[in-house]
Amino acid sequence: MSYIPPRQDQVEDKERRFYVVAPSSCYLQLQQEAIQRGTDLWTLCGSVLRAWLEAGCPNFGFQGDAPEKSSSPPPSSSPLAHDQGAGQ
Repeated sequence: MSYIPPRQDQVEDKERRFYVVAPSSCYLQLQQEAIQRGTDLWTLCGSVLRAWLEAGCPNFGFQGDAPEKSSSPPPSSSPLAHDQGAGQ
């Protein structure tokens, strides 16, 4: 007879690889970024996913499946723009 095993207080958090699907161009960009960061593709992608989960899975301001292309310039990083209430 099978039963549901009890929950454990200490569970080993093993590293695991899994597959994702992305366009070839994205795959190549990630490979290049991994090389520039002195790591491999699996480790870089795992780090990005872990950071995203730890941040609460934010949408990064995107609505739907893909970010919308905006014709307006990005917000200014100038302290003056923020002090003078730009964009209100």
